[in-house]
Amino acid sequence: MNFRFSARALVLTAMTLLMLWLLLWLGFLTHADRQQRILWLVLALLPLVIVGYFLWRDRKGGFTWCGFMALGYFAQGVTVVFTSKSDAGSGAAEVFLSLLLFSAASAALRARRQNTPQPSTNPRPFGER
Repeated sequence: MNFRFSARALVLTAMTLLMLWLLLWLGFLTHADRQQRILWLVLALLPLVIVGYFLWRDRKGGFTWCGFMALGYFAQGVTVVFTSKSDAGSGAAEVFLSLLLFSAASAALRARRQNTPQPSTNPRPFGER
C-alpha cells in the first residue's frame, strides 16, 4: 500500500475535527439554554460548512479562506483560554485545532503552487520570433 502526503486530505481532516469539537463543545458541554446553544452552533459552524464546500471541490480560494478563518477561530480560542477558567481547556483545544487547520491550509496552498507549471524565465529578445 502506498501512502502519500495529501495536503487537501489534511485540511479536510483538520476542518472536520474542528467542526466536531465545536459541535461537542458548543452543543453539549456549554452551560447555556437550548436557544443560545443553537445560535452559537450556527454562527460557529456555518462558515466552516461554506468553506468546506469549496475545499471539497478542490478550489484554490477555499484553501485561502480556510487559512483566514482559522485565524478567527484561533483568536476566539485564545480569548476563551484567558477569560474563562471553566472553559480554558476547551479553548486550548480550539487553539490547537485552529493552528492545525491553518498549517494544513498553508501546506495545501504551497503544494498547489509547486504543482503549477512555472512560466519561462528566458523570454525571447525583442524582435526575435
